[in-house]
Amino acid sequence: MSVRRHDLHNAKPRRARHKERSGRTPPPDAPVLPALPSGFAAERMREVQTLLEGLKFGENDPNARLTELQADDPKRRAQILSFDALEASDPLETLGLVEEALKLDPDCTEAQRLMVSLEPMDLDNRIRLIRETVDQAERKMGESFIQENKGCFWVTVSTQPYMRAKRELGELLAAAGRLADAIAVFEQMLELNPDDNLGARFPLLGLHLATNQPERANNLIARFPEEERVLGSFAWARVLERWLSGYPDDGKAETEAALERARKVNPFAEPYISGVHPLPEESPQYYLPGEESEAQMCALALAVAWERNPGFREWLRDRSRSRS
Repeated sequence: MSVRRHDLHNAKPRRARHKERSGRTPPPDAPVLPALPSGFAAERMREVQTLLEGLKFGENDPNARLTELQADDPKRRAQILSFDALEASDPLETLGLVEEALKLDPDCTEAQRLMVSLEPMDLDNRIRLIRETVDQAERKMGESFIQENKGCFWVTVSTQPYMRAKRELGELLAAAGRLADAIAVFEQMLELNPDDNLGARFPLLGLHLATNQPERANNLIARFPEEERVLGSFAWARVLERWLSGYPDDGKAETEAALERARKVNPFAEPYISGVHPLPEESPQYYLPGEESEAQMCALALAVAWERNPGFREWLRDRSRSRS
């Protein structure tokens, strides 16, 4: 499985661009959705609120007090520098900010993760170092904290760098072909954060299908029942799930029905999934449901599933030819 990274600084949404590519104008109230969480304004605000807690209005200059509190707490300052690094567009600036953060706090999970991603190394070493980062973060939190906060991890700001590192570990394991290990990581993420703010369900769904586990894929789809109706990734995953579950012996009608539904949810995904069009190297930062941008997201999010089921892709090409 090849590694295709998301570029968080490009591909801003443009409705005119979607109209040009598709020939359709999306309704004015159609949501433009982020491909991945981007920007850390909410986390920054919670950090500021925590720092200024107890400060009475008019008692001090809030900006001066904030600067003073940040200077007094190197761990918080390191996290803020890590936010700056995550949002920087210049790789050299990113590296400088990460190095500064690690000088302030060598145990800063966010900075450790970023440093591993920036340094040149082979995939096995990258996996080893990211796993060490995840393990260290778990030791810092402690088993009692993890158990007490299981189910609402993302709500607690301090857990978010850990969850980002854990997602990166899962992605790297999948890229190395260690699919069972990657599945375990993403399932742990969903256990800690069932609302799935980081979108672990998407690579997990692809991994279940790639490892010929349609029952587990079906269970995952059932946990997010609305998404099959509105998201191309889930709608097209359902087609492969039905195909793996028994096409053509006892599942032909269900598979054909799932295919027709998926074509209505996003008709642009089919050539990418079937292999008629090559998978894009990068996915857009934002996507519009039902349009070309979402098709690219769908194709990439579940790439391992399509690539490891060549028989399904051939079947899909046959269905496309018979339709035309």
